[in-house]
Amino acid sequence: MASNITLSAGVRANLLSLQSTAALMAATQNRLATGKKVNSALDNPGSFFTSQSLSNRASDLNGLLDSIGQAQQTLKAADQGITSLTKLVESAKSIAKQARQAPQAAAAGYSAITVSGTAQSETLGTVTGSGLGATLGAGNNGNLIIRANGSDYTVALTATDDITTIVNAVNAVVGSGGANLVQASDDGSGQLQLDAVTADVDFSVNASSTDATTTALGITEGTNHNSTSLLDNVVAAGGTAGTSALNVTVNGGSAQQIVFGTGAGQVSTLAELNTKLGTLTGVTAGVSSGTVSFGVASSTTQNSLQLGGAASVATALGLTFTTTNGTSYASSPDATRTSLQSDYNNVISQIDALAGDASYNGVNLLNGDDLKVAFNETGTSSLTISGVTYDAAGLGLASITGTGFQSDTNIDNTITSLDTALSSLRTQSSKFGSNLTTVQTRQDFTKNMIDTLQTGADNLVLADTNEEGANLLALQTRQQLSTTALSLSAQADQAVLRLFG
Repeated sequence: MASNITLSAGVRANLLSLQSTAALMAATQNRLATGKKVNSALDNPGSFFTSQSLSNRASDLNGLLDSIGQAQQTLKAADQGITSLTKLVESAKSIAKQARQAPQAAAAGYSAITVSGTAQSETLGTVTGSGLGATLGAGNNGNLIIRANGSDYTVALTATDDITTIVNAVNAVVGSGGANLVQASDDGSGQLQLDAVTADVDFSVNASSTDATTTALGITEGTNHNSTSLLDNVVAAGGTAGTSALNVTVNGGSAQQIVFGTGAGQVSTLAELNTKLGTLTGVTAGVSSGTVSFGVASSTTQNSLQLGGAASVATALGLTFTTTNGTSYASSPDATRTSLQSDYNNVISQIDALAGDASYNGVNLLNGDDLKVAFNETGTSSLTISGVTYDAAGLGLASITGTGFQSDTNIDNTITSLDTALSSLRTQSSKFGSNLTTVQTRQDFTKNMIDTLQTGADNLVLADTNEEGANLLALQTRQQLSTTALSLSAQADQAVLRLFG
C-alpha cells in the first residue's frame, strides 16, 4: 500500500506541490470548459444559490413575456375592430344624410275641405233726375231734403248751382263727405243721380223739400228708393232679424255663430258678413263677387266642416247646411329613401358581424370579454382591461323598420344616435390605446428586468476566461517545474545507490 512506502521529505514535499497543481489545473480546466467559475454549491454556496434564485426569477419573467405579447395582440385586434366599426358607422351616417336630402314622403291624412254657395243678390236704392239744365235756374233757390234710414239731411242749393256743385253739396251732407248714406253723381248726361251707399240704406227725397228745386231736378218727392240687403233676403226667406243665424263648426269644436240683424255685432250685408267671416277660427272664409266660401286645411287626423242654422240663412247664402268630411289619402313612400333605408340596415348588420369577429385567442374585448395581464411572477402586479359590447345595440343603433326613413324626424334622430356612437368609439379607442401603451411599457420593463437579473446571476457564477487561461498557463508551468523538482529530489536518493555500486 502507498502508506507503507516511505518517501523522503523532499520528494514528499514536491509530490504534494505537484498534486496541488494538478488539482488547480483540473479546476481551471473545468471553469474553461463550462464557462463558469461556480458550477455547484461546493464551489461557492452563496454565489451559487443567489445566482440560481436570480436565474429562476428571470426565467419566470421570461415566461410572462409570452402572455404580455398575447395581450398586446388582443388589444391590437380590438383597436383594429374599433377602427373598422368607426368606418361602418361613418358609412351609415353618410347613408342617413343622403336619405335626409331626398324628398320626404307626403304623410297620410285627410284632404282639405272647400264649401261654397252663391248668395242672393243685393241691390242699391237709386233715383235719377230728368229736368236739370245747365243750372237750377232763376227762382229755384231752396233746400233738397233727403231722408235716409229715417233721418232727414238738408242740402241747401241756389239757382246758379250746376251739376258738379249740386253733387258736391249732396255728398258733403249725405254722401262720402257727410253721413255716407247716399252718394250723389252725374249720370253721364248732366242729370243728378242718387244711390244708396250700401244695401242696408233706404232713402227718399222728403216731401218738405222746396218744390221748385225738386221740379228743376226732375225728382219726385216722397218716393221710397229701397235697397235689398242680405238681411232683407234672409227675412224674405222666412227669417227673423236679430234671431236667424249661421253656425260654423270646424273639426268637431264649438259652434261659431253669426247672427243676421242690425244689432251690435250682427250682420246685415254681404260686406259685413265678409268681415265677420274673417274672425272665425280654424276655417278660411269670405265673400267674393257674391260667392260665400269656407275652407278647412288638410290634416293628418280626420277633419270636418259643419254648417247649420236657420233655413232662411241657407237660402239667402245659397248654401246647403250639412257636415262635410275631408277625404282620407295614403302616404306614398319615396323610392330613394326606401332604397337607402335598406342600405343602412345592411351596414348595421355588418356592425354586429364585425364586432363578433374581433376576437383574438378566444378573447373579444368588443364583445364584453375582459383581459387580465400579469406583470410579475407572483401575480401581485397586473392590469385588467375591461371589455365593451360594441355590437349595434351596444352602440345604441338599430335597424330601421317599416317606413322609418320616410320621416325627417326619424332620420334626424338616427343621425344623432350615430354621432353618439362615433363619440363612444373614439373614446374607447383612446382607452385601448392607453392600455396598449401600458402593456408595451411593462413588456419593455420586463425585458430589461430579465436582462438585469440574468446579468447579475451570470456575474456571480461565470468565469473570466482570460484569467482562467492565464491561470492554466501558469499552472502548466508550475506543473513542469514541480515535475523537475520531484525528479531532482529522487536523484538524491539514487546517489545513495551509487555508494553500493
